[in-house]
Amino acid sequence: MFKPANKLALKWIIVTLALTLTVGCSPSSTQSPPSQTDSTSPTTPPSETTPPSSPEPPPDTDRELLLNMRKLAEQGKVINSDFPAKTTVIEDVKKKWGEPDKTEWVATAKGSYATYAMHEMVFGFNKGSQIFDVRSFDKQLKSLSLNKTKEVYGTPVYDVKVNGEEIIGYAAGAEFKIEFVFPEPTNTNSNPTMDHYLVLYPRGTVNNMADDPGRQW
Repeated sequence: MFKPANKLALKWIIVTLALTLTVGCSPSSTQSPPSQTDSTSPTTPPSETTPPSSPEPPPDTDRELLLNMRKLAEQGKVINSDFPAKTTVIEDVKKKWGEPDKTEWVATAKGSYATYAMHEMVFGFNKGSQIFDVRSFDKQLKSLSLNKTKEVYGTPVYDVKVNGEEIIGYAAGAEFKIEFVFPEPTNTNSNPTMDHYLVLYPRGTVNNMADDPGRQW
């Protein structure tokens, strides 16, 4: 049997050993798991830059005006006028605008011509008062050159030089003609601008009583 002293020593040995095992098994410190950097995470793509759009070319106002003139001519009209050839008589104009500044007979044009200077208009009418020729001297026409007119309308059907003027003409639908009047080109001014233009209703110049076939231009 063990002596009491030996029992006490044995007891302390057991306690010491138990503490040693406990300390050895305990973690020395609490560590959080290492953070992981996701090297494969998507990066923000560079912003896509839209290339600047090209500025729109300025509108071709001369072309637009010439095309509008042709559209109206197919109805017997000129710009800034409510009095078409064929369907209007000179009395209609007088009711709205009063008496013309002057009226004169022009034999070569097959009728009388009434001038309204303030309105920049001239009307040709036959003996039955029917308007067959509507002429505009509108200031807008001064921007239209001979070359530009030919560019938009093409080769003229009618092209004459007379009395210092060049007159070019085209068909405007089945019943009307449109004519543009320019100063005749010169060495110093090879591309003149328009003086005036007209819409003609050729059938309105026919005089069956006098066996006159009228004019075509």
